[in-house]
Amino acid sequence: MKELNYTKVFVLLAGLSLATLGVYRVVSLRTDTYFDFLLWNFFLAWIPFLISSIAYVLDKQKFSSMLLLPLGIAWLLFFPNAPYLMTDLLHLTSRRSIYIVSGAVQSRFWYDLVTLLLFTWSGWLTGFFSLYQFQSVISRKSNLFFSWIFVLAACALGGYGVLLGRVYRLNSWDVLTDRHQLVQLVTDSLNKQSLFFSLFVAVVLLVIYATLYFLLNGLAGSGGRSYSRGGKK
Repeated sequence: MKELNYTKVFVLLAGLSLATLGVYRVVSLRTDTYFDFLLWNFFLAWIPFLISSIAYVLDKQKFSSMLLLPLGIAWLLFFPNAPYLMTDLLHLTSRRSIYIVSGAVQSRFWYDLVTLLLFTWSGWLTGFFSLYQFQSVISRKSNLFFSWIFVLAACALGGYGVLLGRVYRLNSWDVLTDRHQLVQLVTDSLNKQSLFFSLFVAVVLLVIYATLYFLLNGLAGSGGRSYSRGGKK
């Protein structure tokens, strides 16, 4: 897989995030601050990228693989926060009386819809680049096959994490601070509807990530650096 310039990736994601926040600022000044909760959710969506960046730097500096294990676990816990942003579109349904007046769709509906889509796009792109970054670390440590096993696991846990967050209202840090609640919610979530929802989200994540992966690798020129088994070539 191609090695990316993550300084440029960070600049890209930071610029997109600033643009998203700027759009929200303009919209909120014109309408209201109902969607302020997106700011916190957006911050949480950035945490996986920060963790994967630390793991990437440690791996490049040849630090012990044992240091990567806790980072990988932390990354898996926070990764669902990125795709979770999509579910915030649900809040549009609670404002139907504001958006539709006398049968006419008001302009603020489009303002809010575009704002939510921007947050979703920015959060998902940040999450997927963090996944790509962690996959590159695993590919360098082992091989491409095992790196894709990690991707499959990440998408599966991401789908399940979105379920726990949106439907069962579980936060990432509850895994560490409230294990009793975690066990109870996991037990409650073991039903066909929840499993189908998790699988559905996981497949969507995998399809979009695979598309990004192909764009970065399949359409790239042959001059970039890539990883082979156990390292770069």
